[in-house]
Amino acid sequence: MKKSLIALMVATLPAAAFADVTVFGTIKGGVEYVDSSKGTKQTNIDDLGSRIGFKGNEDLGNGLKAIWQVETGFGIDGQSRTGESSGTFASRESFVGLSSNFGTFRLGHLANYGESDMAQVNPWESSSNALQLNAFTRGDGYVKNAVRFDTPEFAGFQAAFLYGTKEDKRGFDSTANAVQNNDRETYNLGLSYENSGFFGKYQFIHESPIVAGLNVNTKANNKHRIEAGYNANNIFVALGYRNDKGDVSVTPQYFLADKKLPAGTTAADLGSKFESQEYALTAGYQIGAFMPKFTYAQSKDAKIDGVKVDNSGYKQYLLGVDYSLSKRTVVGAQYGEIKMDGNAKSMVSNGVNTDKIKAFGLNVVHKF
Repeated sequence: MKKSLIALMVATLPAAAFADVTVFGTIKGGVEYVDSSKGTKQTNIDDLGSRIGFKGNEDLGNGLKAIWQVETGFGIDGQSRTGESSGTFASRESFVGLSSNFGTFRLGHLANYGESDMAQVNPWESSSNALQLNAFTRGDGYVKNAVRFDTPEFAGFQAAFLYGTKEDKRGFDSTANAVQNNDRETYNLGLSYENSGFFGKYQFIHESPIVAGLNVNTKANNKHRIEAGYNANNIFVALGYRNDKGDVSVTPQYFLADKKLPAGTTAADLGSKFESQEYALTAGYQIGAFMPKFTYAQSKDAKIDGVKVDNSGYKQYLLGVDYSLSKRTVVGAQYGEIKMDGNAKSMVSNGVNTDKIKAFGLNVVHKF
């Protein structure tokens, strides 16, 4: 009897010790068929951004709380990854901070405003650039060595400010073909308003110039993005616009070229000022458990030092449907195409250069 009582007490200790810890996450997987025009055709079984996290808080009294979170991204398909999906502990948003009626302060590896509060125009799950708005939402992610303050909501309005320090001085790589953003000082402002289903969100990001090697000068990056729309009564509509100015890394062409110099540019352009503009529209309608949806996006021709680069834009559309098996589990099917203007082979897909990517995907998403 005494042994049974001791065993029962020991068994209850972990539950008591971790009673204030919440485990959360998402498992995402899918099958995708990707056709790179004039390139290769490939069927992939991919992880689509799975993650697991732990979070908690402690009541400090007088409305003040200590808060913390550790979140890790990983792949369920057995493939090695880098960055936020590497499986490295705390590879996604991880922080410690304080929260009260006056706002929330956090420090650590933090999501910028686009990652945490925007991307309404991109309700897609995929690993292919053709099956979601990766180009339009480029730059959404996590800032290392950062602090962030979020105001409380007031009459539908809310704001956030993030600052990321400049701790990595590597600059350009040894061949000057790729830009490394590791050492940019980052300022991020986010504003939002929501009322009766209507919403509007704005993000501004300023990144300081890179400490460049190889006698290459770089520009500071300034990125503006707006999203607005309506999400109520089974109707979802979102409009997006972004305008970016800075070095080549601000352009969608650089992103779609797998972060290499896009077609029509050379190493001599690395010190030039680039500018890009993009638009996006997404609409959907909830019909019972079904959610059919559609997205169209395009970019205008890029500019280098104010001079337009002809046929350097892209056009993209997606259509698909989600089916909710429960509140936490959704299956989806989608088709998408993305094409560069003027048949320029400036995108990279399946390891080859191409001007057009077509893809079809099936996915399963489970949240816990």
